[in-house]
Parts: sequence; structure tokens; C-alpha cells
Amino acid sequence: MRNLIRADLRRVFRKQIYWIIPTVIMFYLFSQVIANLLIQHITKFVPILALMENSDNTPLSMFGKTLETLNFAVAIVIFVALFSEDFKSMTMIGMIGYGMSRKKIVLTKFIDSVILSAIFYLVLTPIIFILFAAFGRPLTGDFAMYAFLQILFSVFKTVANITIASLALYVSNNIPLGIFAVLVLQIIPIGLSMMNTSQIVATLHLDRYYIDGLFNMALTDFILGLYPEGLLKICIAVMIYIVAILVGILLYFDKKELDF
Repeated sequence: MRNLIRADLRRVFRKQIYWIIPTVIMFYLFSQVIANLLIQHITKFVPILALMENSDNTPLSMFGKTLETLNFAVAIVIFVALFSEDFKSMTMIGMIGYGMSRKKIVLTKFIDSVILSAIFYLVLTPIIFILFAAFGRPLTGDFAMYAFLQILFSVFKTVANITIASLALYVSNNIPLGIFAVLVLQIIPIGLSMMNTSQIVATLHLDRYYIDGLFNMALTDFILGLYPEGLLKICIAVMIYIVAILVGILLYFDKKELDF
């Protein structure tokens, strides 16, 4: 299995799509943060420019919002890079034909997705901290915790998106349907917000049980020092949106007729 993981990672690293698209989005993220930091820096010398600031658009809030876009893009890029060739060239059937366990194949792809997702955010984390420090806004205390947790949760969300997309792929043998599953995951929070306009639905707090809601509540708990509660919500999110779905894939794919 280790050899398969290494082979998969080498293959993905050679793909230009794995580097180009997320890099472009990361530059967009940096430009947004830099623009906000510049405005706040200049207003110290030209107070009238404070009118350009938006209280809801601080560097940290912009950073958090842009991470959502990065989660979405990285999930699709890694998903396509990991699975497209296996299903188009029938290499997965070949691996199974040579006696490789289906469970090992599924677990290998999952481990690959975790490694590839972590690589992006491990690179992103020090750059963000250096960026803020360069503009005289070092991330310390609660601000540092906020930024770090946002990046850590982004890894979990990206892995969850890829895992759900792979479930759609294993069931349908269709790469576009897996991409569509990731798109639907981005729409669900909007739908939940619209449903909350109904007082009856709002009392159910359905948005709290979705992956974004669970991680947002965990972030709040950590900032307030409620670490056991925050860890509990992280565990719930991981168990529901990653582990349970992965177990479902293992059980389903182990008995699936390979007709793709």
C-alpha cells in the first residue's frame, strides 16, 4: 500500500493542474489580505481613508472567506488529479485484477487526499503569518488561534469534500458527478440560511449540524477557551462527514460489480 501511495503522489505532483489552479487562488487570497492590510496601514497616516474600510471586511474575515474558495478549488483539483486516470484508463480494474484489495485501494486514495490537502495548507500557514507580520499586524493570541484553526479546519473540510465526491464517483463511475457533488456541498449552506427565514425551521438550527456549522461552533468554543466542547464538535464533524462516508465507500465498493 505504501508503494501505491508513493506512486499516486508522484503522479499527482507531475500534473500541472495540481499546482496552477490552487496557486492562482492563493495569490487571490494574498491580494485580498494585502489590500486590506494596506488600507489599515495607510489610514494611520491619512485618517480620511478610514472611510474605505468595511467593518465586516477585516483582513482576518477576508482571510476566512477566501479560504472557503480555496477549500472548494483544492478539493476539485485533488479529486480530479487522484481519480481521473484510474477511471478513464481502467487502471483500477487492472490493480484489482492483479490481486490488490479493494479496501486498500480506497484507503490509499483517502490517505493521498489527506496528504495532498495538508501540503497546501502547511505551505499556506507560515506565509499568512509572515504576511501579517510584514504589515505590522503579527498574529498573536486569539488572532493567531483564529487563523491557525481556520487553516486546520480547511484541511478537514477539503478532505470531507473529496471523500463525499469519491463516494459519488464509486457509485456512478462518473468523474463529472463527483465534481457536481462538491458543487452541491457549496450550495447547501446557502440553502440552510434561506430555510432559517422560517421560524419553525430556524428553531431546529439545521445549519449547526452541517460541516461548516460544526466547525464554526468549534472555532467559537476554542476562542472562548471551551476546549472540550470544541474538540467534541470536531470529532462529530469528522465522524459524520469523513469516517462514516469512508466506511460506506469501503462497504459499497467491496461488493460493487466493476463494469466501468
